Amino acid sequence: MYGADIILFEGAELYLGCNSFINSDCKIRCHNKITIGDDCAISHDFTIMDSDAHKLNGKTSCGPIQIGNHVWIGTRVTILNGVQIGDGAVIAAGAVVTHDVPSKALAGGIPAKVIKEGVTWEK
Repeated sequence: MYGADIILFEGAELYLGCNSFINSDCKIRCHNKITIGDDCAISHDFTIMDSDAHKLNGKTSCGPIQIGNHVWIGTRVTILNGVQIGDGAVIAAGAVVTHDVPSKALAGGIPAKVIKEGVTWEK
């Protein structure tokens, strides 16, 4: 990790796989569980939060986040609670990920949607 701002709340679990890289100005807020797989490339100004942190109508939404192996996440991406991103996926710059992204898919937009399937990428 290169200049990441991490808040790990009591009882929370954060896992970072082998050979994964997180660039500068990234924010990780872990209330529950966040798993980042092996060989991931995460660009700068990335935010990942597994909880809404504040109550809305008396409830707080919280769910684990699972990022698979060999995932490329572009600059200024936000990943929100309860999301699973499959192995080999690519998340386009500026995306806000609120739903699962399958393996080897390119997703982008606000909210992020699958743009293309069957993609591959190399570091």
